[in-house]
Amino acid sequence: MRVPAPRPYYTLEGVRLRWVLCALFLVGAVAMAAIAIPRADSDAAPRDVSRATTPLWSPRRLPGSFVDPLNAEHERAAASSYQGALDAQVARFGNACFVVERGTTVLAAHNADTPLLPASTQKLLTAAAALTTLGADFRFETKVAAAGEGTSLDRLWFVGAGDPVIRTAEYMDDGVSTPLESLADAIVAKGVRRIGTVVGDDSRYDSVRFLPSWSPTYRTDYDVGPIGALEVTESINLVNGKPVVHDDPALFAAAELTRLLRARGVTVGEPTRGVAPEGSTTVASVTSQPLRTIVRWMLLTSNNTTAEMLTKELGARTRGAGTTASGVAAVQAALRELGVPLDGQTMIDGSGLDRENRLTCRILVAVVDLGARADLKVLRDTLPGGGSATPDGKVHAKGGYLTDVTGLAGIVDRDTPLRFAFLANGGVPKNANVDLNAFTGVLNTYQPPAPVPDAVIPSP
Repeated sequence: MRVPAPRPYYTLEGVRLRWVLCALFLVGAVAMAAIAIPRADSDAAPRDVSRATTPLWSPRRLPGSFVDPLNAEHERAAASSYQGALDAQVARFGNACFVVERGTTVLAAHNADTPLLPASTQKLLTAAAALTTLGADFRFETKVAAAGEGTSLDRLWFVGAGDPVIRTAEYMDDGVSTPLESLADAIVAKGVRRIGTVVGDDSRYDSVRFLPSWSPTYRTDYDVGPIGALEVTESINLVNGKPVVHDDPALFAAAELTRLLRARGVTVGEPTRGVAPEGSTTVASVTSQPLRTIVRWMLLTSNNTTAEMLTKELGARTRGAGTTASGVAAVQAALRELGVPLDGQTMIDGSGLDRENRLTCRILVAVVDLGARADLKVLRDTLPGGGSATPDGKVHAKGGYLTDVTGLAGIVDRDTPLRFAFLANGGVPKNANVDLNAFTGVLNTYQPPAPVPDAVIPSP
């Protein structure tokens, strides 16, 4: 049996058939377009003219298989250019790292896992641990106690609870300070008129005032005050116009309260230090601002004394020891529980003063990322505002500086925030702000590549 030869594709019949099919397709397309366009006398609700229909022959109707590779190539080119611009910014340093994220995407990175000196950017770790362990609404309560009651007391114990911002009127920082005058007023309001001695009790923390590994210049340059559980004005005051450091914080605090009580007509003997006995009765107390306020101020001013006191407080609360070592362990444990990767870190203190501290940019940006969580939004809210501002966004970040060390970690506030961390060791000028502003200026040049997916699909 013979098999008929196949009919050529371009026979007259084939051509006619193809023309018929094309005509049917065109008629169908026109009909669908007519249906899509509402008639003037239609009862349908008016359409939003700000989002016009897509013309039949618009490039927006290109299939995804054609558009997606173009988008991917466009994004790769934009990312490469952005990476190169940031690389150029850090090339002048001896060693540097950075990570920049947008959403779940890492836009650029350089030496992300290299451990470097973090300087005060380390305070972000202490802040995150304190806010999650103690709570953003936590308040310090500092008490005075006595063995009995009445208008005359042999001893009044001034018991430190770790409040880092107790100050007298001449050193107040509005909005954050705990006024010592309020405590003196409360004592007088209780009817106390004579006190044998005010006894400073800072037994909640250990007696290490300055870490042995810190530079002695930190004390002489007033970078940090002596650390104790009972502090008034960070144990530093002005004497004849010159700052004086008092190496026994509890004794200085007792002396300041004694001075204020005498000014209010109370007869008080010379101050001493000691430990309040069990069973003593609270005479009066003073309460701090919420922890969120204290942490925001700490990050804004980069206050080292506050960071170190919060570190010891975490140690006292979670490990029963108000020491720097136990506090650092508490910070690390809190961050691990929050899912922050700590590979490559070395923490000696809570402030970032120690030159043996090491962090990576990946760790820092992970801590910044915590602020995106609903329960940790307060961490992002405490980031200081400042740095380079452009029409595209404003930098909210914690900076850091030590000799030959600088860093910055935070967000660029825009429609979809950029989260970033940057550290530089070596080749850092004394005016490190110039370098930080240059880096954030380039950081803020990022623009999402176009076209984006919702720009290439047809409109309704």
